[in-house]
Amino acid sequence: MSRLHRSPRVRKVKVFSATVGESFGKTTENFGDNLMADILQDVFSVEPTYVEPARAELIGVGSIIDAYYRYSRKKYVFWRKRPWRTLHVWGSGFMNSGTPALWPQRLVFDAVRGELSKARVAPDRDIALGDPAILLPLIWPKKVVATSEVVVIPHFVTYQTFLERYGTSLPRHWRVLNLLGDPRKICEAISASELVISSSLHGLIVADAYGVPSIWMEPHGKIKGDGFKFADYFSFRGAPLPGPVDFDSLLAAGTVAGNAPAVPSAETIDRLLRSFPFR
Repeated sequence: MSRLHRSPRVRKVKVFSATVGESFGKTTENFGDNLMADILQDVFSVEPTYVEPARAELIGVGSIIDAYYRYSRKKYVFWRKRPWRTLHVWGSGFMNSGTPALWPQRLVFDAVRGELSKARVAPDRDIALGDPAILLPLIWPKKVVATSEVVVIPHFVTYQTFLERYGTSLPRHWRVLNLLGDPRKICEAISASELVISSSLHGLIVADAYGVPSIWMEPHGKIKGDGFKFADYFSFRGAPLPGPVDFDSLLAAGTVAGNAPAVPSAETIDRLLRSFPFR
């Protein structure tokens, strides 16, 4: 696999992320939304400046192609178009099946998460596919020494509910990961585990990236979206994961077997790298 040559100069790019605003770094952010900073800095020598949606030059990790439309009804108003501004979409996906890619900027689609997102925004173009999280092993290689741990990853909005319900009743070698934590440590725990059970999409994506078997778990509470983001990733993955599976049934089963990982090919990784618009 070829690597990009990194420039000694650090370029600053204005980035929008779903839960990250101009206060990025002052509060703990969700794992998926947090990943862009490490990927941009460590792979491309790009320094992200997190901004409001209408000022952004780039969106990447996350189900945010439809974010402006979803958020505009609450706090962002289409009071004028800004076609002189360009917003690059690199590896993002849609949250919902019926929401449009509607932004005041002119959109340029360099890469999207999966085949289903591509069918909605660039059906006749041969663009790169893949969530940028598949690049994480380039930054933090897979742990050489594996553990026998089963890593359980509740979606971050349901973490406390999950912990209150199951925190004291899990098998001894099962570990619950909090996605409101250090991305590197989360990736290290996933890469060293023997199985990932996750209701978080990025838990499943990162498991595949590191070659770890996984199980798609039913969330323990309401999470955003209508399931499109999972179907979109599965369209990229090449095989859907069964589920989502009820966690109680996994506990009752005793012995749990995960689904085989779908590790992205070197060609897929290389193409996603080369599609990055700010090299």
